[in-house]
Amino acid sequence: MYYHLFLKHLLPAAVYFKTKSFYEDDDKKLKRLKGKNIIISNHRSFWDGVVIALKFFTKRMHFLAYDPRGKKKKRLLRLLLSAAGAIFVDRQGFDYSFIEKANRRLNKGRPILMFPEQNFMFGYEPAAFSPGYIMLAIKTGAKIVPVVNDFNYGLFKRVHIMVGKPIDLSCYQNDELNKARLKEINDEVRGKFLMLNNKLKAKKAEKIVGEYEFIAPQKGDMIRVLGGNYYHYGVYLNSDEVIQFGTLKNEPGKQVLVNSVSLSEFCSGIIPEVRVLKKKQRKFLRDVSDIEKYAKECIGQGGYCLATNNCFNLANRLTLKL
Repeated sequence: MYYHLFLKHLLPAAVYFKTKSFYEDDDKKLKRLKGKNIIISNHRSFWDGVVIALKFFTKRMHFLAYDPRGKKKKRLLRLLLSAAGAIFVDRQGFDYSFIEKANRRLNKGRPILMFPEQNFMFGYEPAAFSPGYIMLAIKTGAKIVPVVNDFNYGLFKRVHIMVGKPIDLSCYQNDELNKARLKEINDEVRGKFLMLNNKLKAKKAEKIVGEYEFIAPQKGDMIRVLGGNYYHYGVYLNSDEVIQFGTLKNEPGKQVLVNSVSLSEFCSGIIPEVRVLKKKQRKFLRDVSDIEKYAKECIGQGGYCLATNNCFNLANRLTLKL
């Protein structure tokens, strides 16, 4: 039944979900899943699971679902979910038999797909993760495979995903998995997921190359100043608000955070340049109100990385639809 459903939707899905895949650090070995794997991904619609199933179509995939048993109108739904690979969880009681059921599937080399955000999320970046996938991975000895999706669905569009390196949590098997410990592990895994999300957006931004001109900046513009042998980038909102990651000259040993400064502080006496995109690339620009909202939500964020999460990467994420 699983493969019948899969093949039935394969052709229309392949047309609607034309997928381009990237791999963390361009490691092509990540194309194949080996051993016991729990795939985690960000979540926006029912189709997210279809995209990932198509990506790893050589593996029969399973997922966790709340058990609708006992509700007459839900019996058909339960049958369909079961055929699609669901492992049911009893949300009413404290029945943890689903862990053993999941482990049996994992031992057969079948990956389990989980969405730690739980509900459909429509924010600028992945929302907070529920730690259930952490508990399952530690109890079964499975590795966690992060997969970032950009949800770019449509007939004339292309979905981009990035597959990350498997995360091994076996070192925590002897730990007391209390609430505080689970939160600590969950925060660590989510941090890696967010970095992978940033890498995917940086990959997509590579094709959008603008020119820089010495003109007056407008609200929502990406601007830069030359600081010796490198450029420092920011997003201009007004003369009192420029959103930047760090500063023109980051102090050694000091934590680098996204912050807001005045234009004069950002420039430090240097004349700023403004990015100008060609007409065909302007369709990738966010609305100005969207840029402002996203930029202000990012204030206080850390995770600075000179190679993959710097001021240039941030300015692209804030201003472009990536």
